[in-house]
Amino acid sequence: MLNSRAAPRIEVYAHRGLRAYSPENTLPGYQAMLEVGADWVDMDVVLTKDGEVLVSHDPVLNPDTTRDENGKFLAKNRESIMTGSPAEMFAYVQKYTVKNLTLAELRRFDVGRLNPESAYSRLFPDQHPVDGTRMPTLREVVRYIQKRTKGKIGFQIEMKALPTHPELSPNPEKFAAALAEILKSEKIVKQTEIQSFDFTCLSALQKIDRRFRTAYLTSRDHGEAYAKDYGGSIPKMVKALGGFAWEPEDATLTPESLKEAKDLGLKVVVWSWPEKLGMAFDPKLVEKMIDWRVDGIITDDPGRLNSMLAARGLPTPQKWRR
Repeated sequence: MLNSRAAPRIEVYAHRGLRAYSPENTLPGYQAMLEVGADWVDMDVVLTKDGEVLVSHDPVLNPDTTRDENGKFLAKNRESIMTGSPAEMFAYVQKYTVKNLTLAELRRFDVGRLNPESAYSRLFPDQHPVDGTRMPTLREVVRYIQKRTKGKIGFQIEMKALPTHPELSPNPEKFAAALAEILKSEKIVKQTEIQSFDFTCLSALQKIDRRFRTAYLTSRDHGEAYAKDYGGSIPKMVKALGGFAWEPEDATLTPESLKEAKDLGLKVVVWSWPEKLGMAFDPKLVEKMIDWRVDGIITDDPGRLNSMLAARGLPTPQKWRR
């Protein structure tokens, strides 16, 4: 067994809080996550019509996780929206695009339970519902986490935007300015990493202040096209764009690309795509990432990851008991 004092640290990123067991991107989820332990708390943010930075995954409200004030899910499920008529999709998008709704309007929605009619819910059968849960603002989450941990946990914040659908996404400069103001006023710049698939958002943030640590997300269908001007090398692209970290989908990482990124001085943090894997946690894939010694693993089940690290004599994160 490895000596834990000498072992390299693989940082644990709790994806959307504790998504495997508690509603994602919510205060109950973050409360449960702290009990389990993580080095970084992960969250997604969107921008409301009135300029509030809201913790939520979707630029358009997701019927798999969202109910109206009457307790009814916004649609049968996400699949029904995607496969419905263009007119039905247009009507749904017009009604539920976050950038067109105020914080007060968004507070009406309940995100404390998964839609049982959705494929999404079958990926997380152990998620415990907390009815009456509202989408929190970023500032509310930051203050809660800071109070509980006294600044001893990092924040990973994903700027949610749709590069292929700018009409559904906030203006990158406005989004970056709103986020930057919170990071600075809450004094968490040094303990935060900001990630996105939309590189224009990261560029806008870097222009505000080069101290912001940006992490470039890539996947099996996003990243390679942008790297063609860098000899097809995604790590070289991330470095050239001013990134602090490269965050590839774990199934796409190779030992060669990992070494290249680390040689360039990039932090490498991987994430899983449950919808593609058919499961929320793939232990064989996680084991491979541990063996390869990536710098961090983003996971929906930090408790299980912590157990795998502990079994190998590797350091595990602190837990914060109530």
